[in-house]
Amino acid sequence: MIKTMGAASASLTLYLPNPPTEIPPGMDLALPDIAQLTDLNGNHWRKIFTILAKLAAPDDNWREYRDQQLLQHAEQISFADTLAEREGWHLVAGKASWQRLGFADEAGVPHQMHPVDEEGRVFIKDQIVLVPYPDYRQFPNQLIEKLRQRLHRSDMV
Repeated sequence: MIKTMGAASASLTLYLPNPPTEIPPGMDLALPDIAQLTDLNGNHWRKIFTILAKLAAPDDNWREYRDQQLLQHAEQISFADTLAEREGWHLVAGKASWQRLGFADEAGVPHQMHPVDEEGRVFIKDQIVLVPYPDYRQFPNQLIEKLRQRLHRSDMV
């Protein structure tokens, strides 16, 4: 089973419950081909890669970043049941992941985390951030931009 995709020394790790279902034989998951994974796995994965690129891109050119640099140097997507033991931001996506990694109770209520937004969709403690699942309905652009500003202020992205 796939545990990670992307850079081993990532400063930004996104935790998801499930990996893509279709992975081309021989693809190096340390340097995954975003376009090929999107073609094989559909719109769902395009949304995930797009939202991650919007959060990670050093400027407003997230499309180019997604297509040419995402998961190559600074980001990783993890499907593991524990946080990676390294410095950097840990974005735990969706209540299922919040629960699986021990950051929320059975009802999805976060433990000892502080809300970032008024609606209580993003929570933070130190370098751990509980975020909605990367889908536009749950994680709209306004929320992405608010979190992006916070991540980039830290010099860790």
